[in-house]
Amino acid sequence: MPRNYRLGRRAEQMSETRERIVRAALELIRTEGLRAATVPAIAKAADVAQATVRNHFPDQPALLDEVGAMILDDLALPDADIFDGLDTPSERVTRLAHELVAFYGRGEDWWFVLTADASMTPAFQQTTRMYEEQFDRLVEEAVRPMGDDALAVAMVGSVVGPPLHYALVARGFAPEEVVETSLAMLLPWLESRGSKDRRPTRGRTPDGRNDD
Repeated sequence: MPRNYRLGRRAEQMSETRERIVRAALELIRTEGLRAATVPAIAKAADVAQATVRNHFPDQPALLDEVGAMILDDLALPDADIFDGLDTPSERVTRLAHELVAFYGRGEDWWFVLTADASMTPAFQQTTRMYEEQFDRLVEEAVRPMGDDALAVAMVGSVVGPPLHYALVARGFAPEEVVETSLAMLLPWLESRGSKDRRPTRGRTPDGRNDD
């Protein structure tokens, strides 16, 4: 048997084992909380030796970083491709709001898991950072060419972000009702602000007064 084949097969097996360990840890955390994700419990759930878990993940942070990346991958966090063919901020913000409400629906269980346990926040710092960076990029792309308008970016991010969404869902409102109401408030404000940003400056002094 060629050596390269054996090495390739071994690498594939190691990758499969590593993924099984991460998946086992993910399910333990999702169903029983962070404290349940001990090395013995993960090893049992993944059907591997405890030493195998430690060989792949010498410390918990390394494991949790991969668990978090797998969560985001499973939930299919939107990317900038959702804006293909859309020309205006209103169109892009509308698409973003609907894509995010679908993403929040997929991640609803995780949202309550992560917010119910204070230890989750420091444990999943890297995952939170990955999510926030992607979220911020999406919002900035959605409001283009107003991406340098800090208030516009902050307003869109706050209205379509998860805290407001989950707060309203927790009060019994349907997700689609939440997104439609949010857009009904947000889009007129955004269009008005965009119009103000496009006002001609010729004939005005820096303080906004007419110079004629």
